[in-house]
Amino acid sequence: MAFWSAPNNTEARRNFKFLVDVNNIPVWIVKKVNLPTIEVGQAEHKFLNHTFYFPGSVKFNEVSFTIVDSIDNKTSTKLIERFVGSGYNTPDTETAASEALLTKEASVAALGSMQIRHLGSEENGQDRPVTYRLMNPWIKKIEFPQGLDYTNDELSETTITVQYDFFHFLSGNNGDNAVAGFGGS
Repeated sequence: MAFWSAPNNTEARRNFKFLVDVNNIPVWIVKKVNLPTIEVGQAEHKFLNHTFYFPGSVKFNEVSFTIVDSIDNKTSTKLIERFVGSGYNTPDTETAASEALLTKEASVAALGSMQIRHLGSEENGQDRPVTYRLMNPWIKKIEFPQGLDYTNDELSETTITVQYDFFHFLSGNNGDNAVAGFGGS
């Protein structure tokens, strides 16, 4: 019997079944997101005619998500307010320039919490979802539409790149089952 005709345990995750929770950004305006990636550095050791590799430090690469610029929700304004909340001010005066210093604490507080929920099976996606909860996320880049065009009737999009320290990987119907080493004990 082929696996796809087996009665149970054949449901695959779908790329279109996701929700991105970012503090006060409506989930319905998020159009796409890339999941976190883990990269392990390496050290190289040469001995005679051989090369040996050893794992190095772990690096969590940035995450980007694209949103539709919602006029009613003032999406662009809220993004700029969050960036200002991280410590930035335009250098209109010498005083403003000297006070426009970004800090990690303010940057993390300005963005707030962020998690990506990859939904599972069932009609509502709540059966066996997984959640990537980004720890200490902050806005690294805001990319507004790169061109406006009278012949383009598509929705205006903004892409936000977020840097974070690491993520917790949560599974289970209530998102309370963290994998040991990734937020669990």
